[in-house]
Order: sequence, then C-alpha cells, then structure tokens
Amino acid sequence: MNSIFKLGSTIFSDIKFIDNSFLNILGLHVFRILIAHCFFSIRSFLFFSNLTEEQKILRKNGIIIIKNFFPDSKFESIKNEFKNCKNYDGTDIEIPDGDSLWIRRKFGSKQYPKLPDTKDFVLNKKILDLVSAGEARKVSFDAVWFDQVSHVNSKTIDSQKALHTDIFYHNHKVFYFLSDVKDKDGPLNMAIGSHRFSIKRLWFEYKKSYSFNKKQKKSELGSFRVTEKDFSFLKLENFKAIVPANSLVIVNTCAFHRRGDSSIGSKRSALFLQFRSNPFRLK
Repeated sequence: MNSIFKLGSTIFSDIKFIDNSFLNILGLHVFRILIAHCFFSIRSFLFFSNLTEEQKILRKNGIIIIKNFFPDSKFESIKNEFKNCKNYDGTDIEIPDGDSLWIRRKFGSKQYPKLPDTKDFVLNKKILDLVSAGEARKVSFDAVWFDQVSHVNSKTIDSQKALHTDIFYHNHKVFYFLSDVKDKDGPLNMAIGSHRFSIKRLWFEYKKSYSFNKKQKKSELGSFRVTEKDFSFLKLENFKAIVPANSLVIVNTCAFHRRGDSSIGSKRSALFLQFRSNPFRLK
C-alpha cells in the first residue's frame, strides 16, 4: 500500500522524470504530460483569459526579448550593484560546466535592502506579469543570481550544447543581460514554439521516457536530448538570442533549447531568475 501511495505522490509532483522504464512504456510519462496540460488549460481559462500582446508572444513563441528594458540610469545602477556585489552578503558558487565557467552569486530577500535597484528588478511588475501569464499562475521569485559566464576551453564536452528540454511542463527562466550577447558569446539557442502541446511532442517524450539511459546523471533527469532525427521529425528551427546589453529575455524551458557555441575568452554577465512549481495545482 505504501508503495502505491509513494508512486501516486511521485506522479503528481514536479519531479523531472519517473525512473521506471516499464511504467513509461505503459505511458505513465505521457499521462503526466496530459494531466499537467489540463491543469494549465484550466488555470488559463479561469485566471488568464485576457492577455497583453507581450504575454501572447511569450505564450506563442516560448520566448520574449525586450530590449532597452530599463532607462539608462536604472541600467547603470544595476550594473554598479553587480560590479560591487562582493560588498554584500551573498552566496558564491563557482560552477565548471562543460567548456564554460559560471561565477554565480545568489541573493535572497534579506539582501534586497542593500541592493535597491536589483530589488526593483526582482519585483518588477512587467516581469512578474509575463512569467505569471506563461505559467498561468501568480508567481514570485525568492532569489536572484548574479551570473558571469566565461568560455574557458574547447576540449571539454558540454552537455548543455545539445538541444534539450528541461522538463515536461511550462516553466520559465529570466535573463537580464548587463553586457552585449554576440554570436561568439554563446547565446541561448532555442526552437521557437517547441514548448507547445502537440502529438509529435508527445511521441518524442514517450520514446525518450522508456529509452532513458540509467547511467545519466541525476542532474540531467528529464533533460531529453534531441538527435538529428528528432530535429527533423519535430520540424524544429533554431533561433539565437543575440541581444544588446539592457535586454530582458524570458524563455520557457519546456521548449527545446541549448547553450550556444562560444569563443575562448568570451564572457557575458546577467541577472538571472527562475521559477518552477508543481504543475498539478490550480494555484
């Protein structure tokens, strides 16, 4: 009996992947997608029936880019807080990730009074409304990350360079770039509209769920990689988010995406937010 309850709680949770090939052959992973889609549709009907044009773009494309997001004075103030972030009591993480090195500093609400312009970013109504519309639920962010990403070598295999999807339901990441992102800087690559519900997407998810490689790292659970055959079958088209500094990029990482190819020595800086919640809830 306990095992049945445990399975039920696993199915209706935000866990990335059910690690049972037999159950996935029976269609359990696809069943989760269908139920999550139903909850998303109900929330959309009840709470998000009237959308702005920008919210419609995010819903349709899975990505929205807003250039010159803040006035120049606000942009410069945020850059200054980023530059001097070592003066504040954040949490430092250094992440060697494939051929890139991430220097990440995390700030929570306790630090916001010392970072007034960053706080304005985290609590920005347009950002919250856009992500809320994309998720079909009211959202808030409990932390912000200051990220600097450097391309440090070209020999290490980078799993994030393969086109993939993070998870089976709608979820969003927010990037506010403090430096220009050029083609050589490894911009976000994604397939526009690939987050949307379709029979082809369901078939892709089904095949990947039962053929899941048991040796795959736990951190990659649910991050299904796209082969050339998959790319052709799904009729995906690649888009690069090449943007100037002071650009806001919100992306639905249920869509197929990857880290772009970059040149050694290239760097990019950004404020980063992410939101992920249980898809099987109405609020």
